[in-house]
Amino acid sequence: MKKSLSTLLIIAALSVACSKTADLEPAVSLFAPQPEIYEETAIFRLASMAVDTSYAQHFPVTFGGTAERGVDYTVSGDEFILGGVNPVDSIVVTTLKFGTDRTLTLSLTVADGIGEGKYLTSEYTLQDKLAYISFPTGHAMITDSLDIGFSTCDRKGKIKVLGKDAAVTLSIDTEKSTAVEGEDFVFADSSHYTIAKGASNGSLKLKALKPKPSEGRDLIVLNLGFDEKYGAGAEQQMTISLMDTLWNCLNGKWEIDTLVTDSTYMRKYWNESYTGLDLMPRFNPNDVVEFDLGTGSFSPRFYSGFKHYFIGKSVMEKGKELDLDLGNGESASVQTFLLDKTNRDFSQDFTSEDTESYIGLRLIDGEDTDTLDLYVIDYVSRSFLPELAVEEKYAPEKPVAASPGLFLNLTFTN
Repeated sequence: MKKSLSTLLIIAALSVACSKTADLEPAVSLFAPQPEIYEETAIFRLASMAVDTSYAQHFPVTFGGTAERGVDYTVSGDEFILGGVNPVDSIVVTTLKFGTDRTLTLSLTVADGIGEGKYLTSEYTLQDKLAYISFPTGHAMITDSLDIGFSTCDRKGKIKVLGKDAAVTLSIDTEKSTAVEGEDFVFADSSHYTIAKGASNGSLKLKALKPKPSEGRDLIVLNLGFDEKYGAGAEQQMTISLMDTLWNCLNGKWEIDTLVTDSTYMRKYWNESYTGLDLMPRFNPNDVVEFDLGTGSFSPRFYSGFKHYFIGKSVMEKGKELDLDLGNGESASVQTFLLDKTNRDFSQDFTSEDTESYIGLRLIDGEDTDTLDLYVIDYVSRSFLPELAVEEKYAPEKPVAASPGLFLNLTFTN
């Protein structure tokens, strides 16, 4: 009949380099070089062989390592006891501070006449945070309502399912926010949420109270709160811009309809001494842009020369409204947005060090479909029309190309 696994482990822990009859002599050992480690506790166990248990025999332990007792952890006792009325064959360590990377060592003292087994010392690093909690993004925009998500992960950012319920709180950073809770927005149900055991995410709904935000009161800054057993994930603060409800339709994919400012347009605006018109972006029917206000993201997919400017998926932050001179006696009121993945040199040969640029957007209602009017208003070309930079036609401050003959205009439909 085979011995059980636990029996084999005890024998291994108690193996000593003595005489052939060593296995008949009393001996003790810690069970393993590491304790049994759980989410919030660790258990050190004592293995013994041939120890007389007709009376209590005490085996004191000492604690060491970089962790501080009473601050980083507590223990259930300072000794193992074999035999007697109240034997103790395990010592439980309860972690108080998580994610410190501090170590704890337990060393066993063996009385005279008792043999020393294989493990007299056992150690481990105190547990990491139970999970790290984070917003999915640091920026978002809200027109009428928005689900504010949060999720749990491990230290490396991998999704982590919780072993116990975790309470999460959203709070308003009143110093950074310009919008006022109860006047400009509210939490639809609550600002508290419990991520249940076995889950890894949750959300709370924020609701705007006005169809158009009051001037100077359009910014909400949220902070995440949770028990100290949990850690701070990548995004601990979320900045949310309140938007006019007319921007509801911006979410989703838009396909190019017209390139207004093509080379022909620019040739008419500037005289024949300006060069590089053949390097300007040309119309490509496959050009597409996509918006997600909930995550504050702009996803471009250009096949035309605009790919040299829009170089990747961007975080999109709401800017100011701008009255843009269209150069034909008309003007357009556009909403500006700051993108973080642009090439301000607008060239396939050069890449700008500064990748943050403004674009302008406006929505034009149509009978059959809405039109999105997009203006590229913030670049200094190092490809087409290089004379414009030499002659200092660009403005000194962003958006530097927000004037006729400089901005590029495209329209999209969805």
